[in-house]
Amino acid sequence: LKNSAFNIPPSVQKYPEFMRGEWQVQGSFRGFLFPSKSITKDQIITKTDVPGFQKCSIAQTCDVGKELVSYKMVINQNGMEDRKQNYKSVIEGNLGYSAVNKVVYDGDTGGNPNRISIAFEPNKTRNAERIELFCNARESELITKVSEEDGVERRIFVCSEYMRQVTFSLSNEFGVARQIVGNYAHFWTWREQADSNTLLGNLLTAAYLDPNDPLFFNEPAKPIAVFSQDVKARRI
Repeated sequence: LKNSAFNIPPSVQKYPEFMRGEWQVQGSFRGFLFPSKSITKDQIITKTDVPGFQKCSIAQTCDVGKELVSYKMVINQNGMEDRKQNYKSVIEGNLGYSAVNKVVYDGDTGGNPNRISIAFEPNKTRNAERIELFCNARESELITKVSEEDGVERRIFVCSEYMRQVTFSLSNEFGVARQIVGNYAHFWTWREQADSNTLLGNLLTAAYLDPNDPLFFNEPAKPIAVFSQDVKARRI
């Protein structure tokens, strides 16, 4: 789960055929850990800017510890994710109410696949008025494995995205937005099932220190916090 040493802007993520379509996803929080051997747990939990420690500090799981969350995921027939719909749905599924005004993304129409802007409705959440997402690296692999249950070969899709999130919200200083920068990566595993209308998987989110953090050189590449969520999707 090391942070990526990114150089070349990654191309758009393409999903395999068995994942294409519209899905209702249920996520269940599985747990968390603090894996660093260089920074103590007490040092970590005093930091308020670690991704996941505040609502909306990780857009995909903006209420990280929520026990159950439900949202819609759409992957078109070209294998590209409908990021506008999906981010709006997953954020509101985490928050439990309508909060997103607009998602700006043009990576599915030939634009930049590594930049997403999310604007919130005014006064809907104290932690975010706007989120800017930058994908610095992206990896994926499609694996075929024989099922232990029935001996049939089925596909497993694993993918990762290394994100830099800038969150703007109200501050105590009039006319000046509060700005929090967070670095994290999502590691997805999606498993094809005998029932083609069902997917099972897991999401690991690794939170890293920002290079400007005083403790950065104590843990420059490895995560200081990891969150786990089991996911189950049912075709709509």
